[in-house]
Amino acid sequence: PVSITHARAVWVEMTAAEVLGLYRAMQKSAKRFTNYNVREYALRKVREEFRRNGGLVGVDAQAAVAVAKTERDLIDRQVAVYQMFGDKTPSVIELVKK
Repeated sequence: PVSITHARAVWVEMTAAEVLGLYRAMQKSAKRFTNYNVREYALRKVREEFRRNGGLVGVDAQAAVAVAKTERDLIDRQVAVYQMFGDKTPSVIELVKK
């Protein structure tokens, strides 16, 4: 039998792993934008939102994870649109970095 405290610890651990995986997936998706400005904006926005919601617990944390999942799907759709119709010309900043 599993004790209640052990079950809670496993639940917290799973949630933390899920959140970390979601953060990494969102960062990976944001890095696929071809436009430098959009890519940097998406990366910054993901980072800021996760930092802002880092202290949430319980229902608030679950709601924030649900919102983040829908945002991840939105990023994936926007990446697809930018890859189909976006400008392929690199920005000046990308040219300087090379």
